[in-house]
Amino acid sequence: MSIVFVNIGLPEARTDRHGESFITAIAKQPTQDTLLLTAEGLVGDDTYDEVHGTPDRAMHVLSHEHYAYFTERAGAPLEHCAFGENLCVSGLTEQEVCVGDIWQLGNAKVQVSMPTERCSTIGRRLHLPAMLKWIHEEMMTGYYLRVLAAGTVNVASSITLLERPHSDWSIDRLNQLLFNQRNRQVMAQACALTELSEEWKQRAWQLYDRAGV
Repeated sequence: MSIVFVNIGLPEARTDRHGESFITAIAKQPTQDTLLLTAEGLVGDDTYDEVHGTPDRAMHVLSHEHYAYFTERAGAPLEHCAFGENLCVSGLTEQEVCVGDIWQLGNAKVQVSMPTERCSTIGRRLHLPAMLKWIHEEMMTGYYLRVLAAGTVNVASSITLLERPHSDWSIDRLNQLLFNQRNRQVMAQACALTELSEEWKQRAWQLYDRAGV
């Protein structure tokens, strides 16, 4: 388990493949600086859409291993931080990480709060409209962290798993339950987990109701 990049960015204007301008903070850039991580996220980072700035979304994490797959699908190298991740990591995929996991991350203490539900902004920024479809085909969504204790983080910081209260509830299992293997009884079990974000639970039931599950 290691950090490959720490990324931060501010909202900026981008242009999609149709030449239309939009504002987003998804195009983050790597930094070598030591940054303070608080319940609001990394100091120096910001979001354009307030939905991404809640305490349960303090830091977005994606596995560096996913880039090889998406580069192959795109047929060309992807821009850095293509998925808007604050933390690009090695060895911590959706299959290997469970909701409720507590990490020592540099001098901060964080907890895995929920899978990331991806939106079309990624494909719009990269001029790859199929990107959202590719993400959901493989469930390479990434996930979010909440901050339990503020502290400093940099690219050389170590990641140590301190606690794993729910070893049966990987991020991948939650993704599959949300999109591919819908089951209200099992979803109710997932939603009984206090460590799982209330935002994710509400969204899950909305999707289930909409699908008539």
